This record gives sequence, structure tokens and C-alpha cells, in this order.
Amino acid sequence: MPSAKEIEKDDDGYPRMTKEYLRRLCRDQKLYETPYLNDVLYLHFKGFGRIENLEEYTGLKCVWLESNGIRRIEGLESQTELRCLFLHHNLLNRIENLEPLQELSTLNISNNSIAKVENIGCLSKLTTLQMAHNRLKTAEDVRELLACPSISVLDVSHNQIEDVQVVDVLSQMPELVGPHNHSFCPYY
Repeated sequence: MPSAKEIEKDDDGYPRMTKEYLRRLCRDQKLYETPYLNDVLYLHFKGFGRIENLEEYTGLKCVWLESNGIRRIEGLESQTELRCLFLHHNLLNRIENLEPLQELSTLNISNNSIAKVENIGCLSKLTTLQMAHNRLKTAEDVRELLACPSISVLDVSHNQIEDVQVVDVLSQMPELVGPHNHSFCPYY
């Protein structure tokens, strides 16, 4: 195994999420060295620029990937049992490639550069969506929320929302916790 100084880097200089690195990380974190036995992976604060080599980790229920340099949601095709995905504090500018995650109930993509809610209609079990500190501005930017009626907890605070029609969109979400809950209020 390479030492910390010998971690393989990608073309942009980010550490790579190689199979060897993942196994060593599991061993160091007292997780299973047999990939499919793990139900959680702690991959936060590692400096990864890309999600890759998770194909063997088919039993995952929760993945912590926050505070990396991840630019795209990708490489999660084999995580069909995933329930929680934490991708806050990355470099995402788009919501994409979530179709395989049919069991996903919690998604945190706060503190990224996402300007539009998109591609979440496929997540029929999504109940919690955290999108604070992104670049949402208008009702059109959040309209896709209506394609995911199971959302009951939503945080879009600290975006650039100035369009009052966003409240109309939010009011059409059948499961969203009522107006006494400041977590959904874009002006809070």
C-alpha cells in the first residue's frame, strides 16, 4: 500500500478513490475489508475530485463525501440500497445521475454551486433535501421539487432567492412541513 505521500492523483492533482485506497481506508476505520459487507463509508475531507471505484460496495446505506472537490455526481450506479448521501461542501453545479438510488431518503448537497433543482423526480423515497448555500434564484429554479412529492424536510436557505413565487412552488409540496418550520423558508 502506498503511504499518504504516495496516494495516486488524478490529472488535476486530486487524490484518487482507488480500490486499494478504499480498502485501506476501511481497514483503518475498522470497517469491513470485504467491500460489499460495508453499509457505510466515511470519505469526507479526503480531497477527492471524483467518485469512483465503488462498484463492489453494493451494501452501502450511507456515504459521507462532504468537503472534497467533487465536481459531478457519478459513480454510484451500484449503490442501489443507498439511503443517505452527503455531498455538501463540494464543487457540484448540477444534480445528476441519481436514477439508480431508488432507496435514497436523505440528500445533502448544500454549499455547492447548484443553480437549478433537476433530476430528482426519480427519487420517490426522498424525504429530506438539504440545498442551503447554493445558487437558486427563481421559482423556475426550484419547480422540479414538485416532481418529488415525498419531500417533507427541505432547506433552501442562504440561496440567492428573490422571486416570491418560490413560496407558491413550496406551498404545492404535499408533505412539506408547515410554514412554522423555518428550514424551508428561502428568506430565513
